[in-house]
Amino acid sequence: MRDDTPPNPRDLTLDTAIEPRELVSFRLKVPVPETGPLISCEGILDQVTPPPIAASSPPAASEPDSQPNLDASTESLEVEIDASPADSPNVQEEEKGTPVAAKVSPNPIIQSMTLIASMIVMLLIARFSVPRIVEEIRYSWHRGELRAEYETGGEGLKNVSLDSLSRAYEMVTSRIGPSVVHIEVQRKPAPNEEQMHRLLGGEMFGMSDQGSGVVVDADGYILTNRHVIADGESISITLGDGRRLPAEVVGTDSLTDLAVLKIEADRLMPIKWGDSDSLRVGSPVWAVGSPFGLDRTVTFGILSGKHRWVRAGEQHGASGRYQDFMQSDVAVNPGNSGGPLVDAKGSLVGINTAIVGDTYQGVSFSIPSNLSRQVYESIRTTGRVQRGYLGVSLQEVPDDLLASENTRVRGALVTGIAGDASPAGVAGVVAGDVVRRADGVDILDVGHLMRIVGKAGAGASIVLDVRRDEEDLQVTVVLGSRPFELDR
Repeated sequence: MRDDTPPNPRDLTLDTAIEPRELVSFRLKVPVPETGPLISCEGILDQVTPPPIAASSPPAASEPDSQPNLDASTESLEVEIDASPADSPNVQEEEKGTPVAAKVSPNPIIQSMTLIASMIVMLLIARFSVPRIVEEIRYSWHRGELRAEYETGGEGLKNVSLDSLSRAYEMVTSRIGPSVVHIEVQRKPAPNEEQMHRLLGGEMFGMSDQGSGVVVDADGYILTNRHVIADGESISITLGDGRRLPAEVVGTDSLTDLAVLKIEADRLMPIKWGDSDSLRVGSPVWAVGSPFGLDRTVTFGILSGKHRWVRAGEQHGASGRYQDFMQSDVAVNPGNSGGPLVDAKGSLVGINTAIVGDTYQGVSFSIPSNLSRQVYESIRTTGRVQRGYLGVSLQEVPDDLLASENTRVRGALVTGIAGDASPAGVAGVVAGDVVRRADGVDILDVGHLMRIVGKAGAGASIVLDVRRDEEDLQVTVVLGSRPFELDR
């Protein structure tokens, strides 16, 4: 392109010729061998062509010269001459007829909107994809655990046979068999039966009854049910080794229907005490006894429930308020009473006591071993059970006096006081109080409170949480000794 800028008049003379300058823009493209990109080189060729111009004549209109032909030594050298003025602001470069777009600065608002839209899209993707991924991972993990259990169970069954399972049952039986005894009781007939036999002129024989028991101490102490030996004139014990010995009654407890007997024998094999509180529902249990006179009969089942209340032994003075039975589906029939209920370790967890109906119908009950052991130790030491005494009359709490919505935790309603000198009277308990807790334990019902007080024993201090006229109070009671007459 030509530079037609007029020269400075100061520098001109009449006989000086104006020499315009010609600027040539060019672009070089050098190919890189084979795969390399093209390298562009731009520059300006400054070439002077002084056409003769007269000083006195006005400058003629410049006509564009023909573009100089710049030949390169290689065929890939390309020169483009731009005829546009160099100082024009709207200069566009063309390459093979294609315009090159000018660079535009990005708009910050558009950038922000784009970023926000991207974040929203990512959140939506995470919202719908992440839960499925997590669920798939958890499912795969669970499926892996099932697969591991499946394979482990298969390998284990290869090493376990019915013979070994049967052998485990036999070992439990072998463990507890020598500790179980058969009890026979001779009772005096009732007065009406004796009179009838005299009128008929027949010979009068005593009535016999039978039951079961278990040796709990090597010194000859045996634990059984009270109703098994009640009103008996003579009691004989048949041991597992066949020895038959007389027994004497050490003591009984009518409220729990338990009795302790004593025999004089050596080489006894007592059973081991177990923990009935730690025994869980569903655990396997075994019962051993003499149903219908068939001594050392073993039956098997599971523990079906705990903390049951039934009317067992009430004909002999037993009280359901002090009983806390365990329920099982072990087959127990008449003659099993007083026999042991044991766990898989062969430990004593209960004393079989009651069934529903005259024969076994799928439900049986036993006295927990922890309660049985407490009664046994008290009878062995003192000849009787010394329970704590509160000195109140109790009644179940009606629904309108319940302090909470949990109807299974009802508490116990005090309906009367044995006197101002009674333990409850001294502590300030009054009729109408609802006992809600004893030593921090929620009271379920009247029987629950009586068992807690009885277990605490005479002389023990117990803290009672009571509600009186919509007000919660705490009283401390020093328990007395339950009168012996109340246990008859």
